Amino acid sequence: MGTYIFKRLISIIPVFLLAALLTTGMIHLSPVDPAEAYLAAAHIQPTDEILEQKRQEFGLDQPFFNQYINSIMKICQLDFGISYVSNKQVWDEVISRIPVTIQLALGSILIAVLISIPLGFLAGVKKNSLIDHFSRILSFLGASIPSFWLGYLFIFFFSVKLDLFPVEGVGTWQHLVLPSVTLALPLIAIYTRLLRASVLENLQQPYVLFARTRGINERTIMAKHVLRIAISPMITGLGMNLGKLLTGTIIVEAVFSWPGFGRYFIEAIFNRDIPVIQCYVLIAAILFIVSNLIVDLIQMYIDPRISRKEGHQQ
Repeated sequence: MGTYIFKRLISIIPVFLLAALLTTGMIHLSPVDPAEAYLAAAHIQPTDEILEQKRQEFGLDQPFFNQYINSIMKICQLDFGISYVSNKQVWDEVISRIPVTIQLALGSILIAVLISIPLGFLAGVKKNSLIDHFSRILSFLGASIPSFWLGYLFIFFFSVKLDLFPVEGVGTWQHLVLPSVTLALPLIAIYTRLLRASVLENLQQPYVLFARTRGINERTIMAKHVLRIAISPMITGLGMNLGKLLTGTIIVEAVFSWPGFGRYFIEAIFNRDIPVIQCYVLIAAILFIVSNLIVDLIQMYIDPRISRKEGHQQ
């Protein structure tokens, strides 16, 4: 287990180097001159003299390899440069926005898990029952309704008409409800169908028949054996979506004016704020790896066969 974790953590290094290479190369491939973008954001009339001064200040007059090495050295010190728009350290602004994005991501994941696990499990155990048909309808709606439209519907009914939740902003649990539910519904649709299919497949496995012939209680078979193994595909999907949520849910954050990481990134694109874009790409790459590592460890704990398989591969 320890060796596996160490190898996965080491694998972050080449991804980090590749992401740094892409973000540095982006400056050279982009038609936007970072010096011009900075002056435009600062509302300064560009001249040849000022542009040349800014290029030297940003190190753009150096060879590509030197820029790449300097970029890596600065990133290791958590120095992502100065935002062109706010004229503040990018890392300081990111740190102020990541907690609210994590809050939103965990809230939506919690809602999705609490609903999809019992609903998907019961839909699989009671195939073609009323709850199974309900899960299909809910999954269809969750997969087909766009998030931005669903968010506006929630705002219209629960904020404007019923005045139950605030329209925008952060600060209390009421602010978290509508955006979390908006994000959770598509996840519920995915996880419910995954768990239902996995439960149906595992019910046909020999170990279920053997457990029943040994006289083990049906609830014990379902809870400790079937559910424990059937939940594995759902956890895999959870890992993919966790990384996506932690890097910012751009559309939902825009609809609910949520001051998160994703909204910060979109504003940086519109403003051509290159240091912020570079920071986002690097953090997103690392977050995806770490979130998938966490999910893999959870799967190894739930299903020890995965741990033994990893041990044989090593």
